[in-house]
Amino acid sequence: MEMTHTRQFLLTPPQDLPQAQPWGLPLVYLSGQLGPTGQFTAAPLPPEVRGGLLLVGISEAPQPGADPKHAAQAILTLCRARRFGGAVLDVDCPPTPYLARLIRLLDEGLSPSGGWLYLPEAYGAYSKRALLYCTAAVSGGSLRHRLEDLIARWGKHRLVLCLRRTREDFFLPAPTGCGKPLTPEALAALRRQFEPNVFYSRDLCAHYFTYMSRSTGAHFVLFDDVESLRQKRALAQEVGIRQFFLLYPEVADLLPALLGASDAKTPCP
Repeated sequence: MEMTHTRQFLLTPPQDLPQAQPWGLPLVYLSGQLGPTGQFTAAPLPPEVRGGLLLVGISEAPQPGADPKHAAQAILTLCRARRFGGAVLDVDCPPTPYLARLIRLLDEGLSPSGGWLYLPEAYGAYSKRALLYCTAAVSGGSLRHRLEDLIARWGKHRLVLCLRRTREDFFLPAPTGCGKPLTPEALAALRRQFEPNVFYSRDLCAHYFTYMSRSTGAHFVLFDDVESLRQKRALAQEVGIRQFFLLYPEVADLLPALLGASDAKTPCP
């Protein structure tokens, strides 16, 4: 699927549908869950919901012996009934034979009607057709290099960039590249307490500051605002990525500015 125009999806929990629908973006409904026995459960959706995509959360691989045919059939039936354009698998566990078969069954079931399966980039080898989503949040190196590496491996037409709103606190040194997630209130409290100078990283396309705690030592805080998310989107468009996931309500307060301009002011180098 070669994309020549930008397409943005709003990932939306059922309780936020009334607030998300007026924005006019195609919606991804966070309303499906795969349980440990392989049973698919869908949260109730209003009768008028049609179109968009269905997101299925998979936090752990189903138990050995579970048959993915039942879950695949239930997901495909819901997609047909609601006229969804495809399904997004939100997988938070390592690959297993069950998941490999589920991916194959969904891909085959969606293909005849022109539907699409969306997978985490780490699962890209399990389907030659599925679209692959990756995060725009990087804590080291270069976002440009990261995207270029992904394009070289999978092709730009298969990639979807998740514009997640980063707020992380890293203890220094941070060899794993993983920080502690911060709530908006915690981030604001740190800035009030330490009054740090805030800088912008053109490599990471994110804002950052450092502070020193008497009890835990040196810290590095990385966070996004509307301008950094616009810069990430602009960089992705520059290298050829045309599809984006936005998570509501994570970016709800930023949507007026994010959707008011299709490109950032200046792309990252």
